[in-house]
Amino acid sequence: MAYVVLSGLGPDRPGIVAKATRYLTERGANVEDSRAAVLGGEFGLMVLASCGDACMEAIVKDVAALEGATGLTFFTRATVSPEEHRRAKALPYRVDVNAMDHEGIVHAVTDALYQAGINIVSLDTEVRNAPVTGAEIFSLVARVDIPEGVALETVRKALTDVARVQGLDVELRPA
Repeated sequence: MAYVVLSGLGPDRPGIVAKATRYLTERGANVEDSRAAVLGGEFGLMVLASCGDACMEAIVKDVAALEGATGLTFFTRATVSPEEHRRAKALPYRVDVNAMDHEGIVHAVTDALYQAGINIVSLDTEVRNAPVTGAEIFSLVARVDIPEGVALETVRKALTDVARVQGLDVELRPA
């Protein structure tokens, strides 16, 4: 079994996910995992698909047809299975951050996790207006792997320190 990541970026419009998944399915691929988001007026898509070698060749060879059908620019990359990549023993955790929005929060939190030896598996951020005041509220949700050998207290301390400096509410809990 081979694995491929198909990622695309371009102007948002209806039907992009349907066209991209049809493209993969018609070539014999199975969608294993995916992420999609609209940021500003741009649409971003990342899909992990599994298939045989002939299917992989067809996906890579025909990608210009998908670009024409969707208006996105696509990139393909062969990869390994999720199980193979995440072989090391690790504990899955979730990090939730909320604060009044200000510059540097994402960098501060991700750098603290990096310095503690933590791998970020997924990360979502958002700024929204508070219901009564209209103030900009920032939120971050990260799924992380805490590897064997890294003490949970080390991670908690790193997050507590960044929370104090940045004025954040941070919660670390099992995923």
